[in-house]
Amino acid sequence: MTARSDLFLGSLFAMTAIAIYAGMFAVGRHGAGNGLDGFDQSAARFLMSCILLAPLALRRASGIWTRLGLFRILVLMSLQGAVYSVVFLSALTYAPAVYGAAFVPGLQPFVVVVLGFLILAERPGKIKTIAFAICFAGCSIMIIGPSTAPAANLSAGLALFGVSTLMWGSYTFLLRVWSIEPLDALVVIGVSSGILFLPPYFAIREFVALEAPLSALLLQLIYQGVFVGILAALLFASAVQKIGSLSVAALTPTMPALATIIALVTLGEDPSVFQWAGIGLVSIGLIISKSPKIVISYFKNTSTP
Repeated sequence: MTARSDLFLGSLFAMTAIAIYAGMFAVGRHGAGNGLDGFDQSAARFLMSCILLAPLALRRASGIWTRLGLFRILVLMSLQGAVYSVVFLSALTYAPAVYGAAFVPGLQPFVVVVLGFLILAERPGKIKTIAFAICFAGCSIMIIGPSTAPAANLSAGLALFGVSTLMWGSYTFLLRVWSIEPLDALVVIGVSSGILFLPPYFAIREFVALEAPLSALLLQLIYQGVFVGILAALLFASAVQKIGSLSVAALTPTMPALATIIALVTLGEDPSVFQWAGIGLVSIGLIISKSPKIVISYFKNTSTP
């Protein structure tokens, strides 16, 4: 396969994964509007992922235990498994999708950099510091601007988005530090976490989720369980293999604006001027945080024969 075809497929894989993650905000908000809270949506996601990933889990189980050990498995499950899913999706029951679209991808890199500084003594540099200041400014503008959500609900939603951002950033940092293989992470999060979450969920809630409209439940099963839980993760890892993490990183700043547009089109959530300004600043901050070198690296690849 030529470098040009690798570039095309890698870019396609990366943008598809980013689009799936961007749509997750609107899908979570849609589920909340149909009576499915964060626990119900997480159950739908992990029910599907456990079923579909069972063959892969059986083949890799012994190797994962040897490579990771109990402590790392439990940490990964805590940071990106069912607990993370419940926290993130519960936030969407309180706050409009546009806030999650800005806060979660916008502040997650900051968490990674702070952990790198505290644990590995990695200094972010002036460019990243400026970028994070811009992202914070964008999020601040959104907070002080008007919102259609009640103040109490918005505060709860923002708090939960903050917790989910800390969890996602910590997970991303540990993936790099521990050199976790993508398929190992997929099994740990999609199967092991689901096995621990689903029995108590059904014991406590039984089949309350079945009271929701069938279309809403199917959307959660397919989108959260298949698209987000499996497809996006595999596409993202494949994109990194084909075009490298630098080029993939150059595409990720599109997520906040894309997630906002999807929510606008599918849910009718019409962001205010303050919210659009915040999304714009967060997107600019993310682009700068990746540094001009990354953007230049990506576009240089387009001229590779």
